[in-house]
Formats: sequence, C-alpha cells, structure tokens
Amino acid sequence: MRGPALGVLEVGTIAKGVVVADAALKRSPALLVHSRAVSGGKHLVVLEGGVAEVFEAMAAGRAAAGTVLLDSVELPAADDQVWPMLGAPVSPPDWTDDPDAEAVAIIETRTVCAAIAAADAACKIADVTVRDVRLAVDLAGKAYFTLTGTLDSIEAAAAAASDAITLPSADRLVGLEVIAQPSPDLRGRLFR
Repeated sequence: MRGPALGVLEVGTIAKGVVVADAALKRSPALLVHSRAVSGGKHLVVLEGGVAEVFEAMAAGRAAAGTVLLDSVELPAADDQVWPMLGAPVSPPDWTDDPDAEAVAIIETRTVCAAIAAADAACKIADVTVRDVRLAVDLAGKAYFTLTGTLDSIEAAAAAASDAITLPSADRLVGLEVIAQPSPDLRGRLFR
C-alpha cells in the first residue's frame, strides 16, 4: 500500500535538491521514496505518506528550494497507476493484442512534476492504461508517458492531462498527440 499522498519537488540544482530533501524530512514524518539527480542537472525529491505529513514536508521543501524550485506536485490521493511511474523508465509489456488499446496518447512535458500531474488527472477521468514512462533521465530533464484505451477514453484523458499541465503554467506542455488505431508496426511497442 502506497501513500495515500504523493509529493514531488523538482529542484534546479543537485546540491540544493539534497538540502530540500533534508528540510522536508526534518519537518514531517513523510517517507522519502527518492532523492536523486536526473538529466538537466535537476534533482527530484519524492515523498509519500499521509496527506498532512506530505503537505507539511512539501511546504518545508518548497521553502528550502527558494528560487531554484522548478516545479512541484502534491496529490492527496495519487491514482494507483501513478506509483509505478516513479520507477521510470517503465517499458510496458507488449500490448499488441490488447483489444482495449484502440488508441494511444503520447504526453511530453518539460518537467517530471507536470508528467505526474497529467497522468494522475488522465487516469482519474477515464479508463486508460499508463504504458511507456520516462522521467528526465536521458531527456534533458523532460518527461513523457503514453496511455492506451478506447478512442473516447483517450480523448477524455488527453484533455484532462492537458488541463492538469497547463493550468499552473502553459509552458509545461511540450507535446500531446493522440493516435487512433496505431500502425501494426508501432502497436504494442511505440519506442523500439
């Protein structure tokens, strides 16, 4: 059992990222899932626990980060499909023969936090499955994930993901594409 709350702080320097993790953990008994450097010279601090504990730790972390805080996300009840994303990269099992995967969405973001917020919103609004996930490593700090489902579900999920990304800041979305009936050569494995 994870969470229920998830918090992620994306910090612009690795050294300050460790300071942020320390400040967050000293303030609250939230659990540290990750404190790691990623591409782009960024540092991710990922916390889980009770809602109050995570929100308190996040407040302390944001204060410690100051002007080098790039992004953050707090999810009081993260969707079950968001938790495995934290172990990215995630290469999904082959979904070539999955009859429910009639459409796919590819969501690319400038920050890891934006990808997590988008995936959470998408999974909560529609019956979709998170597939490929990459968070900042070897992507110059960007992130992406894919979703599969029926075309109606993918369109609803894509709209929710876009709203979750663009509401705080429109520059968090790099690209969002929907493919109905992916080519048989791509189906099941979009990235080879």
